[in-house]
Amino acid sequence: MRSSQAILRLSGGLASALIFLTSVVCLFADALRQVAEGQFCRAAHYLAESILLGGCGAAGVLAEIRPHPAVSENAPYLTKLSGRGMFYFILGMYIIGRKESGFQSWADFLVGVYILGVSVADMIFAQRLSGLPPQLSEPALALQERGREMHMTSSPAPPEQMSEQM
Repeated sequence: MRSSQAILRLSGGLASALIFLTSVVCLFADALRQVAEGQFCRAAHYLAESILLGGCGAAGVLAEIRPHPAVSENAPYLTKLSGRGMFYFILGMYIIGRKESGFQSWADFLVGVYILGVSVADMIFAQRLSGLPPQLSEPALALQERGREMHMTSSPAPPEQMSEQM
């Protein structure tokens, strides 16, 4: 893996961790506050927002740091650099506009700007690496596929199948 791709993956992992952190802050600062005030419908809204942001953050971390088969199966766009770029672009815009005033709005603004920066970098590198074969543009996934193929071919056939073949 080239150092620029490793830096992109690490910065994407940090962006995803920040998305997850935003979900935790949303849960404690917004949802629980609304429960304490007796506003259960608004609390349900903030709880749903927290669950969605937490799920997106966890999926992003699993896609960036250690590509996981569950993420590849359920969110295949996260396996490509351009897909992760659009994912971060949408989440960055959402997080920037999440709050209108107060400390949370400034924190969300800073987190959103960082996520948008990662998005732009991902999209630029996706454009630059678009002419390369998938093994070179996404080496982490190529290593994962090679390991899966080696695991599948190295196991001998069960005895029942061997007797049927003869």
